[in-house]
Amino acid sequence: MLKNKWFYSSIFIVLFPIFLFVNLENNTENSSNQSTNLDEVSNQEMEKVIELNPDIMPMRIALANRYFEAFDYSSALPHFMYVAENSDDIDLKSLSLSQIGWMVYESGDINTSLNYINEALRISPKSLVAQTYRGIILIQQTDTRDEGILILDSLRSNPSLSEEDLSIIEEILEIYES
Repeated sequence: MLKNKWFYSSIFIVLFPIFLFVNLENNTENSSNQSTNLDEVSNQEMEKVIELNPDIMPMRIALANRYFEAFDYSSALPHFMYVAENSDDIDLKSLSLSQIGWMVYESGDINTSLNYINEALRISPKSLVAQTYRGIILIQQTDTRDEGILILDSLRSNPSLSEEDLSIIEEILEIYES
């Protein structure tokens, strides 16, 4: 009887890690296939998830950007502020500061707007969003127009810039370069 116990124990010791590895691999594949498509989630559902999990920064950014794109700045601002104050992710923090800066610019406060955008650039000097916003703001002011033109002109050759953004930049440059 004692021999059988050792035999079964040795089989268990050999087979258990294999079984565990196979199950973990299957669970990983299943969880990858079950990621949530945020296009199918309402703003209210996202708000509830964020309320229960305040540090879920990518969802906060996604929701804030939805509000931002709909010009619902009063709903977007608290989410961008939370990310700017609490995120360790430099890119998310820089994006949030840039978006806050643009909302402040839209409200008419150019100096405060540039403070936010400059902070975004300090954190992430290559931020396309912050560079674009800074260029657009500066090009519209007579005393900083040349600097704005230089910024936007340098962005033209950036391969990371989307076609839509490139088109907007070229339209703005066309207006102010003539």
